[in-house]
Formats: sequence, structure tokens, C-alpha cells
Amino acid sequence: MKKFSAHPRSMILVLLLGLLALSLAACGGSDTNSAARQPLDYASDSRWLCRPDMYSDECRGADLTATELLSDGTSRVVKHVVATDPKYDCFYVYPTVALSGPVGSVDESILSNHAPMLDALLSQAARFTGQCRVFAPLYRQITLPTYASPSVETYLEEPYVDIAAAFDYFVKSIGDRPFVVISHSQGAQLSRRLLQRKIDPDPALRTRLITALVIGGDTLIDSFTNIPGCTTEAQSGCVISYRSYAEGYGPIPTIKPLPSGLLCTNPASIAGGEGRLGGAYFATATKQPVLGTWAKWPDSIKTPFVLMRDFYTSACVKQAIDGDYLEIRVRPKPSDTRTNPIPFDNAYFSPKASALHVLDYDFPLDDLMRLVAAKATAKGL
Repeated sequence: MKKFSAHPRSMILVLLLGLLALSLAACGGSDTNSAARQPLDYASDSRWLCRPDMYSDECRGADLTATELLSDGTSRVVKHVVATDPKYDCFYVYPTVALSGPVGSVDESILSNHAPMLDALLSQAARFTGQCRVFAPLYRQITLPTYASPSVETYLEEPYVDIAAAFDYFVKSIGDRPFVVISHSQGAQLSRRLLQRKIDPDPALRTRLITALVIGGDTLIDSFTNIPGCTTEAQSGCVISYRSYAEGYGPIPTIKPLPSGLLCTNPASIAGGEGRLGGAYFATATKQPVLGTWAKWPDSIKTPFVLMRDFYTSACVKQAIDGDYLEIRVRPKPSDTRTNPIPFDNAYFSPKASALHVLDYDFPLDDLMRLVAAKATAKGL
């Protein structure tokens, strides 16, 4: 099989854009939004990427077809099937897509262009339409440069106003149906607040919570009073959370330390230890040119995704001081002819930058879907 080559420029460009925007903000730029602002009107279809009652739904209408690369060097096309009568619902909060701009949150203008949100949506949440109805609200998020501000936690209260309102609309819309929370990065930080403030203190909502995927954020082992981390497949009402790094490229505490007590759940072996990942899905193109592509795929691949089963393993690695992290390992079996398409030594994935953060969902996506399905089954769904 042809060996893949990567394009190293995009992560560096993203970081430079963020630093430039931060410098401009320090020279007089200011956030134009108030923390006391009113939330968006989530009764309007225009405030949702995905909602099952909408004619134009970015999740159900997406092409999620994947070319599965098999261990013997051949391939096959795998179609995605949307569930016709799912018994539970999923609420999704996407990660940071505002890669530049002033410190603070963006205004509503970013919401008119869905392209920046679709890379994450299609790689993370849309495939869950095979088992649940997906609700994905738009929201006014903070910009990437805001993360360099000492007031970032205060700024995050602004997008939370939108997410809290969207969740209230979601809960009202679904009646008494069970639900899953799915989120990443900034979305995970907002979902942590959502869990702490609305779900954790509410016994009725906790009973309906199948699980929460709060991934790539700042969730700690003791973030919640009544919602534990998941330790078995059948356990419900629990949280799955991790930050991922490639083997040999782990966190550098002196440069980018992890929060102390960070929660790590291994989707491949939820009870602990190393586990073989069932299937990794990688996008073959991007809707944001600044991000480039993670690998150059063979011209013979015409599908929007590539699927690699039984090629990687993962394990939670304990650090002496900081929190645990999920380590992704290349572990093909002896007869496997495939090569790793993700260049772990690339500037994209350096632990000095964002490590495997942008691919937090890609490697264990099959396992995450399996875990959610198992937890739903254990609740009798």
C-alpha cells in the first residue's frame, strides 16, 4: 500500500493566527458581547446544525461513507445507516472553530456559515445518528486567542448562556426520553458546566442520562458530586473523558502541563489497562482550508472518510504530578500490511502544540459508539 505523507503547515498557521489575534486584542481590541446577554432563540431552526424535526439537518443529511482499509491491503466501502426509530437522543456541543479574532466571544455573524462547524460535527457526532437522534445547537463561542487570557474561565460564561438555553429547549423537546451528552474541547468545557449546574443536582435528569462524552476538556475525577466516571460498559449516568496523545509524544509538564486530577477513561478498555481500538475514522478532506489535511490519501479513495479497524490500541497513562492521559499506540498484528496514516511526529501533533487533540474522537469513535449503545441497552432501550 502506498505510504501516506502529511502536510505540516496548518497547526503552525493556526497557532500564529491565534497569537496575532491576541496581540491585536492586547493593543486595544475588546470583546463586544456582554456576559449578561440574552441567549439565542433556539425555537428557530436557524440556531441548529442538527435537530430531528428539521428538513435541513446537517447530521442526517451528511455523507458518512467510509473506505475501510483492510489488513491484507485491500479495501471496501462501508455505508452509514441512520436509525429509523432510535430510543434515545444525543445533545452535541462542538469544539472551538473560531480560530482567530479578538479576545472574548464571537458575535452572531459566525453562525451563518456552517462550514467551520462541519469538520467536527461530521467527525464526532453525526455518526451517532445510527443509534440516537442528534441535536446540535449553534452557539456564540470564545475565540482561540481567548485561551491565552487569564480571564478565560470568565469568558466561557458567555457561550454557556447559549448552551444552557439550547439544553433547556432540548430537554423540553424530547419529553421524558433518555439522553446522551456529546462534546469536545470548548464544547466539553461548556458541557462540564452543564452537567454541574443542571444535571448533577437534578435526580430526574440524572436518571435519564445514559452517559456523557466530555472529551478533550478539563473534567477532573472530582468534577461532579453525583455523576461518576465510567468504569464498566453497562454503567449508566456516568462520564467518559480523556485527552489523547500519541505514544512517544506525551505531555510535557514544563511546557503544557495537564490539570492535576484529570479524568481519563479508556474507550477500548473501560475497566482499565490497554485495549485494542475497534475502529478509527479519519476524514479525507476538510471544510476549513486553514486546517489543511492530516494525510494525503491515495487517489483511489473517493469517500469522505477512511476506516481502520483493529490497528491501534489505547491506554490511560498515569503521570506522577498531573492528570492521566489517553495514549494512542500503533499496534498492527504481524500479518497486517497497513501503515499508520497519521504522522505522530508532525508539527500538527506535537505535545508543545495540541498533541492529538483535534483527533480525540477519530481514533476511538467506534468504541465510543459501542459504549453508548451498551449503556443504552443496559437501561433497557
